[in-house]
Amino acid sequence: MLEYIIVILIVAAFMVLATKRGLIAVGAIMLSFFMMLFIFLQHEMVIVRFGGWSPPFGIVWVMDGFNMMMGLLITGIAFLVSLYSIRYLKERQHKFYALLCLMTGGLLGVSMTGDIFNLYVFFEILSISCYGLVAFNLDDDAIEGALKYLILGPLASSFLLLGIAMLYGLAGTLNMADLALRIQPTPLFQIAFGFLIGGLALKAAIVPFHFWLPDVHPVAPSPISAMLSSVVVGTGIYAVLRIMFTVFGFFGVFWLFIAFGLLTMVVGGVIAISQTNIKRMIAYSTISQSGYIFLAIGLGTNIGVAAGLFHLLNNMIIKAMLFLAAGIVIWHTQTKDMRELGGLGKQMPLTMFCFGIGALSITGLPPFNGFASKWMIYMATWEVSPLLTAIAITVSAITLIYYMKAFSSIFFGPAKISLKKATPRLMLVPVVILTILCILIGLLPQIGLSVIEPAANALLSQNQYISAVLGGS
Repeated sequence: MLEYIIVILIVAAFMVLATKRGLIAVGAIMLSFFMMLFIFLQHEMVIVRFGGWSPPFGIVWVMDGFNMMMGLLITGIAFLVSLYSIRYLKERQHKFYALLCLMTGGLLGVSMTGDIFNLYVFFEILSISCYGLVAFNLDDDAIEGALKYLILGPLASSFLLLGIAMLYGLAGTLNMADLALRIQPTPLFQIAFGFLIGGLALKAAIVPFHFWLPDVHPVAPSPISAMLSSVVVGTGIYAVLRIMFTVFGFFGVFWLFIAFGLLTMVVGGVIAISQTNIKRMIAYSTISQSGYIFLAIGLGTNIGVAAGLFHLLNNMIIKAMLFLAAGIVIWHTQTKDMRELGGLGKQMPLTMFCFGIGALSITGLPPFNGFASKWMIYMATWEVSPLLTAIAITVSAITLIYYMKAFSSIFFGPAKISLKKATPRLMLVPVVILTILCILIGLLPQIGLSVIEPAANALLSQNQYISAVLGGS
């Protein structure tokens, strides 16, 4: 079943272009989600060997707890975005949905491949579809944002390809499990690691490699902003962690990642305060929350890894919801500038409620899902240094400031714009579903932990991964 998921999405992309029916893409993405859900519920590691060739010689796809978590989030959020876009977009829907299918296929490919070169190939498929989707509106700002992305994307890919080439020259293999057996603590391997992480850090929006994200989000259609900020950045983080733990076998405190995590948290949060563009503000919030994830992972402890993955899951859900909720406001008002908004709460109470829940969740206030993962991060950092905990709490306070500023600017005060039509239900339903998840995981964090624990165990079990892929089990 696993081998057919990406095929379905790619075939659907061409069918959409041929028939100009976007609903084909919606159906294909929905099918991929239910296939991923079926695989996830089996709770068994899945390995697909192509062409009858056993690894390390043949191409292999691997689905362990970490891959399953990412696959479920990617397809689930993509499905909600595809529903939302039916009414959000007014023209050229077939082109949008064809690119969305390719984007989803690229994201799944990155999260499933057990081959480091195919990781690069799927990132390129993902990037090409992203360039087209960012420029989809075809105005001057969209073209400029896509051009910046087009320049920086190949730069990140070049670093990634250099690192892969070095590893292949040093180890003579591209299979991740086989590479893990051949990695040595020598300067050349460390340089290759640096190239890989440097390229992936740009895709994961880590400071100082973050500068593309705030320029891309405001110009992309809101459904694509939701994809970029949640699953695209999340998949970049996935790739960093897969390389760190599975290939290079990183264990123990890694102060470099802690330092970059702290820098990313603070810079993203401080700059977000001064933003007047709602989508740009949420983009800087994404950068800041990526810092929390790397801070927790950098601790190298079991609770740190679990906390980082829990916050990754929560951040992907919350950011998708915030961008889709903001998209409803923009769809009605045709402006992203919060200074031109106000008094919309009475006219769109459900959107106001959902955005408010998202704001409180990402801030880390109970009883919402962001609190559950941030509390774990606070406990994990306290074990290493109470100073790290204090900084993390301070950045959460900064997050509360700029989200409350945005919330009051959009929904409170005198009404500056009178809405002329009701919000389509197909746009509201995905936002409501994501809001319910924020509340449900906050009240019952064991739901999130049931997804996170297998992912954390898989990430920390390098030998088990190697044995399963190379040993035929």
